[in-house]
Amino acid sequence: MPITEDKRADVLEHCTFAYMKKHAAKMAPPQAALVWEGGADTFINKGSNGRWRDVLSAEDVRMYEEKAVKELGEECAGWLARGREAWET
Repeated sequence: MPITEDKRADVLEHCTFAYMKKHAAKMAPPQAALVWEGGADTFINKGSNGRWRDVLSAEDVRMYEEKAVKELGEECAGWLARGREAWET
């Protein structure tokens, strides 16, 4: 999608963690208040990756990875898990 130069700065700002955290109520799913204690503010929490490693078991991770590949396909599931690295490996 083409972006005009005068809108580029706005787009980049809206992609930052700080902006999303500040506007959490607009960024989180509508059900956030029902699912996460603290609602949208908890949904957009710390901006760090991999925190799930202390919560999910190896079996949980295996089941998630299988479901992601089944629902999204290998290429998309790889991108979701590893981002740009998925394309470079």
